[in-house]
Amino acid sequence: MNRTNNKEDITLIWFDSNIDSNNRIEQTNKQLHQINDYIVFHTELKSCINSVKSINNEKIVFISSIYDAPQILQHIINLPQLDSVFVLNLGKLDHEHLVLEQSKLIGIYDEFDLLCLSIQDRIDFLDQNLQTFSFYDQGEYLTKDLSKQTADLIWFQLYHDILFELTYDEDAKQEMIDVCRSYYQNNIKELEMIEKFKNEYRSEYVLQWYREKIFLYKMIKKALRTKDFNQLYIFRYFMKDLTESFVRENQKMVQSGEEILFMYRGMKLTSDQIEKFKENTGKLVSINGFFITNSLRSIALNQAMRSSEKTDLIPVLIEIQCDPQHLSNSVIITNSDHFNEYLCEQQQEILFDSNVTFRLVCAGIEEDIWLIKMTVSNEGQIIKEKYIKDSHRQMEDVSTRILFGRLMCDIGQWDQSQHFFQLLLNNSNSNNEDLATIEFSLGEVLQWKGEWSEARKYYNHAYDRIMNVKPTKIKDSAKILFNIGEILYLEGKYEEAYDYYEQVLAIRKQNYSFSKNVRLCPSNHQRNSLLNHIRMSSFGSASLNSRGFAQSCCRWYCTTKFRRISRWYCTVKFRQIFFQFPSKYATNKVGLIGKQLSKRRLVDKSRNVHEIDSLQTNQINRGSDVLIAATLRSFGNILFQQVKYDEALIFHQQALTILEEYYQYPHIDIAVSFGYIGSVLMCQEKYDKALDFCQRAISIYTGYYPNGHIYTASTLDYIGYILYLEKMYDEALKIYEQELAMLQKYYPCGHVNIAYALCGIGSVHCGQRKYDEAITFYKQTLDIAQKYYFPGHSNIICTLNHIGYVQRKQQKHNEALDFHRRALALQEKYYPMYYANIAHTLNDIGDVLIDQEKYDETLKFYNRALEMQEKYYPNSHVDIATTLNKIGRTFRRQKKFDKAIEYHQKALEIQEKHYLSDSVIIIDTINPSGHVLYEEKQYDAVNDYFRRALSTQENFYPDGHIETSRTLDSIGRTLYKQKKYDEAIQVHQKALTIQEKQFRLAHVDVADSLNNIGNILCSQEKYDQAIDFYQRSLAIREKFDPFGYAGIAAVLRNIGLALHEQEKYDKALNFYQRALAVQENFDAINHVGIVDILINIANTLRDQGRYNEAIEFQQRALTIREDKHSTCHELIANSLNHIGHIRLDQREYSLALECYQRALTILKNCYPSGDVNIAQSLRYIGDALYVQGKYEEAFDFCQQALTIYEQHYPSGHENLATCLNNIGNIYSDQEQYDKAIDFYVRALT
Repeated sequence: MNRTNNKEDITLIWFDSNIDSNNRIEQTNKQLHQINDYIVFHTELKSCINSVKSINNEKIVFISSIYDAPQILQHIINLPQLDSVFVLNLGKLDHEHLVLEQSKLIGIYDEFDLLCLSIQDRIDFLDQNLQTFSFYDQGEYLTKDLSKQTADLIWFQLYHDILFELTYDEDAKQEMIDVCRSYYQNNIKELEMIEKFKNEYRSEYVLQWYREKIFLYKMIKKALRTKDFNQLYIFRYFMKDLTESFVRENQKMVQSGEEILFMYRGMKLTSDQIEKFKENTGKLVSINGFFITNSLRSIALNQAMRSSEKTDLIPVLIEIQCDPQHLSNSVIITNSDHFNEYLCEQQQEILFDSNVTFRLVCAGIEEDIWLIKMTVSNEGQIIKEKYIKDSHRQMEDVSTRILFGRLMCDIGQWDQSQHFFQLLLNNSNSNNEDLATIEFSLGEVLQWKGEWSEARKYYNHAYDRIMNVKPTKIKDSAKILFNIGEILYLEGKYEEAYDYYEQVLAIRKQNYSFSKNVRLCPSNHQRNSLLNHIRMSSFGSASLNSRGFAQSCCRWYCTTKFRRISRWYCTVKFRQIFFQFPSKYATNKVGLIGKQLSKRRLVDKSRNVHEIDSLQTNQINRGSDVLIAATLRSFGNILFQQVKYDEALIFHQQALTILEEYYQYPHIDIAVSFGYIGSVLMCQEKYDKALDFCQRAISIYTGYYPNGHIYTASTLDYIGYILYLEKMYDEALKIYEQELAMLQKYYPCGHVNIAYALCGIGSVHCGQRKYDEAITFYKQTLDIAQKYYFPGHSNIICTLNHIGYVQRKQQKHNEALDFHRRALALQEKYYPMYYANIAHTLNDIGDVLIDQEKYDETLKFYNRALEMQEKYYPNSHVDIATTLNKIGRTFRRQKKFDKAIEYHQKALEIQEKHYLSDSVIIIDTINPSGHVLYEEKQYDAVNDYFRRALSTQENFYPDGHIETSRTLDSIGRTLYKQKKYDEAIQVHQKALTIQEKQFRLAHVDVADSLNNIGNILCSQEKYDQAIDFYQRSLAIREKFDPFGYAGIAAVLRNIGLALHEQEKYDKALNFYQRALAVQENFDAINHVGIVDILINIANTLRDQGRYNEAIEFQQRALTIREDKHSTCHELIANSLNHIGHIRLDQREYSLALECYQRALTILKNCYPSGDVNIAQSLRYIGDALYVQGKYEEAFDFCQQALTIYEQHYPSGHENLATCLNNIGNIYSDQEQYDKAIDFYVRALT
């Protein structure tokens, strides 16, 4: 038996960082083994903390040295699994200064023997009080379908029956002894008892052996408490004797004629446990294991009042009333006085078997003690019988053994369920009619575990067995074929999955007859037409919408997440369809819908969905209603994948209506529909409504599975994703962590379903700009996906793209390209015809390349994406508009503004076909068009675009919205460029008002608006006010967006600029240096930001006359630019001009002239002749020649600059005036005063 797992209830952990040096570990271990078998020693703090946190099914008694206690306890003291703490102080140190006042601290001991005695008392106390009580509303149990119910009550009822069907022989006894010897191999005390048991055990003394509280008692008690069937199976020899003994003694008690009996149990409970009893008055109670009581109230009362070192425990007396004459034979209680030869106290003990159910009468204080009154009830047996009946409606004629195995699967005990079914399979003969069901059930368990290839083997065996039996149960084969299709789908083998689904539909058609007055199913051609439509749409579930990262995840997230629930739903539904509802009308009704849908597009059908009501539902078996609902949901899913959300919603709502009418109570199937509707609403950005539907689903799931379930986890994942989309990152993270904890209870570490929670956590970190953490979680997701899926699975492709996206945000462009190209290679290899999905990845690559300013390469990828989308979407899909906008953005970066406007206009035309003219989605194109005009400095036209966008947003978001505030900020920035400062401030203030109302979601926007207002005030020379706004912006960024390094650096730089204008140069330099430190330490790849700050520092040093230092910073900026750009780039010329200016100030005219000439050479290669940038360098050269007295050469360069300026600027422009003035100076120094005056006058004009 595996010693890494504790098979008893208590784990004793000893933490002492110096225990190895004390030479007492061996003796300590020996003594503690006399008290508790399972002991773990730790010397390292971290490993000890992890060990404590990893324990879920036992109570921990913790021992620490006095040296280590303060350090370790702060990490573990509040964990629920930690029961008590003992501190050993062998050195008798003064410990008054230690803060160890904790409710779980039992004491500090300076003698080891006293410590051992105290630990023994605590363990005895836990044995008396460690019980698991579960509560059930019997009214709900008797009115709802129990076939998917996973209550402990049902588990114990079925286990009790199964026990009598297990193998019972000497081999079973020897197996139990061998396992116990192996487990207790280092425990001399227990080994002696095992040998004694082997030699002396007799069935008639079974109860005495159990009450000895030796290895049998401890391991069985833990196994019952945790519903560990594998362990109980090992003890089947003893358990069967024990149960038979209970039955015999119970019969004796009934035959004695005793009527009303009162039994008592004294316990210590916490206030939360007592509150649970109060809340559940009138409901049923089940106890995980045997429950020992006493017929003497005084003895139980003494047990309750026994002192305890823990102050948070309350004495409780449990009173149980029992009438043996009115209980069914399955309710077993035993008076143990027939077996005991011990003290009088023990002779009054009465034991309740694990399958006994109680009714909670009341809980309150009587005679200064909490009294809980219960009665023994027959209702547990009634609920079990209803569970079996409900289950048989889904799977006819299956044995109780198979139902028990499937129950274990339902509660997530997949390993135990697999082991149980394997036992059934091994012990069945080849003619057993249950064999196919056992193999099918094994396949389902393995499918849940993610062991798809093994599951497939068992499905194949089950299928072959069904097909080889005469007469062939062809209908039964459909559910197997369907599950094989599901596995293929999960593996990403969509075409093969499709073939299996088609076989299922063929079986349905062949095996259901039709009434004479109903039309037949559509022809094969029509049916195949519909199915081909589904085939082409199925992979759309994995395509990433290109409207930003959050929306890009939506469709993939929705369909893959609910696939987990659907996988269960479809399996159950096929059991219902083929076993519960063999209606002759079922296929015909589905066929009728299929015929209508094959005649026209789904969107047309969705508009007439209410025609379904005309199908004369009163003639159809109610079971087919479920089938109709399933079919409607399938069509809804197709429309969802096609991004036709309105139509999808109609189908899902119609399905929900049918299910609600059919079940008449909250059923799991209804919860699944809630989830689908929530997914559609989420993608429609109706987050509040989506959240409401998800929470309604959660409410139903928790009704069935109050202690959590994977269905609940799946819906939590949706809720987390909605919160993520709403940028409520902290709340989303809590939900994802809750989901992860729930999944980890059901799945082993590294299971594929755990990857979904990891992916969600990664997305939250990405939204929080914690990119390193996001990468860590995405890579964990990728590792798991690559282990479970075949190499080209869509989830692997999606995760590769997610990692690429984050690395792009980190400006790790080469790494980002690598991940996107890996995704692209997989798509081109495995899904070469799925153009829409390939186009998405091509766009991702283009997004990286545009950040690298590789515009020609960018356009190649965007154009490839566009070409594929135009092939995939024949009628101008909205995704095409997205790509057109990306191309437009690239042309804007290239300063090709006409081309940019052309592509944005094409995008707008497509969007106007799909959306109303006032749709907010169109703003995604309107605003980029405005940004193009902004860069062209066509500010009046810019505001026309932005104000159109604003009008749409204000109509769509009447109470103000973050996106509205962002458009207002764009308008404000345009007004700022127009030097309409007062208007600009008013617009930014309006944006700020909206943002501050939604500060939790918009703190970065608030900081941006404050910064924008600061820029305006700075331009108005209101520097103190500007600095105040900058400081407010900085404080918000540092508190709420500490990882937004670029934004923090930008505000620090702006403060420096304002201080520079006030000639507070030292203070300005301080802020510049802080900004530079942030950039270099945390955002080093942002070379543009670093260069800007280096230039700012150089300019301030220049104004201070610190020319050599200024040149050093300008030279650093130049070096970065030369490293990042080609040798022929306008920014390199810019740096050379800056250095030239400083050289001119130093009167190093030759060096200045050299810099200006190098800059001019570069600019002539960058721009066409006659560009104003070339004119600037010509003027600078003219200035350098002028101060050297080279008037003729200076005049020639200034005249060239003037010619260009006059072509571009109106009279009075600053650059034109400066050039005219410089020429005037040349003439003046040449004593040509008339000409000089003429140029001076022109400069003043």
